[in-house]
Amino acid sequence: WAVGIVNVIAMLPQLVRIIRTHAIQGLSLEMFLVYFLIQIAFSFEGFFTRNRMLMVCMALSAIVSATVIGFVIWIRHFGG
Repeated sequence: WAVGIVNVIAMLPQLVRIIRTHAIQGLSLEMFLVYFLIQIAFSFEGFFTRNRMLMVCMALSAIVSATVIGFVIWIRHFGG
C-alpha cells in the first residue's frame, strides 16, 4: 500500500505547480495520456484479480493524471 500511495502522490507536485502558475511549457501531454491509459489498465487488472491495492492506487493515480491532462488542455486552449 505504501508504494501504491507514493505512486498516487508522485505527480501531485506537478499538478500543484500547474494550478498555481499555469505554467505548462515543456509538459508532454502525450506522456500523461500514456500514463493515464496505463493506470486505467492496471486499475482494471486490480479489479478483475481482486487486488484492492492495485485497483485503488491505480485509479487514484489515473484521477491525478486526468486532472493534469484537463488543466493542460484548458490552459492551452483557453489560456487558463
